[in-house]
Amino acid sequence: MKKITYVSNLDLSNTSGGMSGINSATYNQLKKHFEIRNYVMINPKQGFLSKGISKTRQIFRLQSKYHFFSEKRLQRIADIFRNKFDHNSELFFHGFTPWIKTKPKTKYYCFNDACFETYVTLYNDRKKFLDKDLKRIFDQEANWLSNATYVFFQSTWALEETKKAYNLSGENFVKVGVGGYIDIPDKDAYTGGFEFLFISREFEPKGGLVAVEAFKNIKKRYPSCQLNIIGAAPPESLQQTEGVNYLGFINKSIESEKDKLIDVFKKSFLVLHPTKKDVNPLILSELGYYGCPAISSNSFAIPEYVIDCKTGFLLSDENDSVELSEKMAYLINNSKEYLDMRFLARKNAIDNNTWDAVGDRIANSIVGDNSSSFNKI
Repeated sequence: MKKITYVSNLDLSNTSGGMSGINSATYNQLKKHFEIRNYVMINPKQGFLSKGISKTRQIFRLQSKYHFFSEKRLQRIADIFRNKFDHNSELFFHGFTPWIKTKPKTKYYCFNDACFETYVTLYNDRKKFLDKDLKRIFDQEANWLSNATYVFFQSTWALEETKKAYNLSGENFVKVGVGGYIDIPDKDAYTGGFEFLFISREFEPKGGLVAVEAFKNIKKRYPSCQLNIIGAAPPESLQQTEGVNYLGFINKSIESEKDKLIDVFKKSFLVLHPTKKDVNPLILSELGYYGCPAISSNSFAIPEYVIDCKTGFLLSDENDSVELSEKMAYLINNSKEYLDMRFLARKNAIDNNTWDAVGDRIANSIVGDNSSSFNKI
């Protein structure tokens, strides 16, 4: 059996979701297929001085270096890695950027949602950082990725963005998808009703204002509708909107809170996700397990997870609350099409977007068997 050392910057015991959930799920999948020789966690603290200088420059609106991936910190990571390196096993890295100064002497693989250039473009204001400093990181990441045996991506969109950003051929790039981090039910338990759901760690950037405005339009026409909001809090004025229920953050690692979340999922009619910045939100697959269709942006990797008019709807303009409310109303008024959509949303999520499927695709690539693929709906 092939021996692999797993390298991460996250504590394996943290399984609450997000990147920590992805890290844990990836590790557990690899354990099914290979002998995991060791779990190596490397996450040195940021340099106090470089962080302070960066923050000070930002206060005075001056461009700064990207201190979290400073040369000093990246070299520190590489030094720790070299001391812990197991020469008798191949390597699997969680993520890309922390490891770009490491120099593995055996085959190595890595898995991530997107490259650093994509991340900075989506989630940071690039104008705040020195172009030369960003280029320093981009160039090293491009070289490190090109030397990997396989680079696994969660989406074709992120894979293609990386090829374009770093001018790479991508011959060693493979899309394997991503699974949700919640229990998959035996069946769709939806029994009726019009409970919409908006769930995100960021309210406005992920389309919360648009979702609430669309819901207001729907509430006037269909008074029984409700909108549950989980995660980041909407403005107080929106929380007072009739039919809006703010449920706060829910921690899936706490059993009682996970049960509460599952209950919301079972009752949800649609998940609304008119996001302005994203990669491939796990929530769409997680709700799919429960048969809940999505209305989301036609951007990023979302079209790979929401099949327009089959497992949900894609918006032509994520800022248009009228378009969103019209699609919500259409499914309220067309029950047969809606129930067909629920069936396909669940089928697509379970057939393609589970961790077992992702694990098989990663393992098959590593051993040279590409028989595991995506099932078309």
